[in-house]
Amino acid sequence: MSNLAMAIRLVERRPTVDEYSRLIAAVGWKPRDAIAISSALAGSLFATCAELDGALVGMGRVIGDGGLHYYLTDIVVDPAHQRRGIGSRIVRSLNAFLESIPFKNTWVGVFAVEGTVDFYARHGYAAQRGPAMCRWLNRSEG
Repeated sequence: MSNLAMAIRLVERRPTVDEYSRLIAAVGWKPRDAIAISSALAGSLFATCAELDGALVGMGRVIGDGGLHYYLTDIVVDPAHQRRGIGSRIVRSLNAFLESIPFKNTWVGVFAVEGTVDFYARHGYAAQRGPAMCRWLNRSEG
């Protein structure tokens, strides 16, 4: 691990709305409404932020119903810091939280975007039998 990667520390916290917005813009995700981001972050069951000198360079969250179903979401690393193991450290932190859940047969999902299937497979996730489906509400082209 490089000295720079070693200097990045993981902090158990939610990102701020501004931090979240900056990171998703850095990786080219669609802009989201600040009020929606605030609500989503507040509803997180667990979150981890990767920081370098106090600045956010990565994040990841666990969302779900608190009993039967959980999802990893918003796992993002600033492009300037990718390919240094930060995403793996974030996922390991999220998985550690999930592994503390005491319920049997608890389902954990992740929607792997193009190019990330192998990454998530290395962390114990496997493709489902059927196609995953989703629907965007009030979609904008922004």
